[in-house]
Amino acid sequence: MRYSIIANPVAGTLNIDQKRAVLAAPAALLNADIAGLDTTTAQEFARCAQETAAHCDVLAVAGGDGTLSEIINSVDTATQTIAYLPLGSGNAMGYALKYKGSPADIAVRIRDGGVSAYDLIQCDNQKRAFMASIGIDGLIIRLRDQFRKQGLCGFKSYFKAIPQSYFGAYFGKNSRPDARMAIDGHEIQVKKVLSLIVTKQPYFGFGMEVAPKARLDDRRLHIVCINSTQWQSVIGWATAFTIGNRTGRHLTGRKLRVRLKQPSILQIDGDAGWHGDAFDFEVLPRALRIKC
Repeated sequence: MRYSIIANPVAGTLNIDQKRAVLAAPAALLNADIAGLDTTTAQEFARCAQETAAHCDVLAVAGGDGTLSEIINSVDTATQTIAYLPLGSGNAMGYALKYKGSPADIAVRIRDGGVSAYDLIQCDNQKRAFMASIGIDGLIIRLRDQFRKQGLCGFKSYFKAIPQSYFGAYFGKNSRPDARMAIDGHEIQVKKVLSLIVTKQPYFGFGMEVAPKARLDDRRLHIVCINSTQWQSVIGWATAFTIGNRTGRHLTGRKLRVRLKQPSILQIDGDAGWHGDAFDFEVLPRALRIKC
């Protein structure tokens, strides 16, 4: 197979020269060129991915979850096989694929591995994703991005954003919205939503296992609805780093409609999405082929 590597210049904590050095071994093992590091905008990066994909059998994405999300929304995944080289901060998909070792070790696994067909999530007919959530997670991501602009990188920016979100704005008066959900037409009412997670895989960034029952290939949306108290939520997030999240209600279905009493931020694959009070999700069975 012909491989190409598309690398995001702004993902993670490494500078461009460091990324070239880290990717040298995977590029040699896959006999692949490295593209993307000279792009300066998201639009330019997407065009580079499309052009690179046209000349390879497997497009290896070097970046984080947001980078992988950009690629699956930029190229035709019905015809293009993808691989993933974790080079971001949280790297949730790296945990979901059970990657271990160095980028070179992962490149060997990609080279020698098979192709698996995985599901995706259609979000509001606007964007496809592996994981999304409504509620506090979007606020955490926005605060994280602010701290990154101030120079905090990696887990430090995320770690600082969590307590400010939990003990600050999101537990203020009327800040947690009530929700009305319809899962495959079945109506469910939820009071004071903290986080409504819609995912195809178990992890958020940094190895937090927030939806232990989620699977990439079962043709179902996995929905975790958390409306616990402040301290119950802290305990839930703590267990997500160890034995897996044990808070919230776990549901599954093929289609989900969510209506909120007040607007909330949608989080998509580790980045802040749009703001609204109505969201629709649908599973896209076997929409992506990943070589791993």
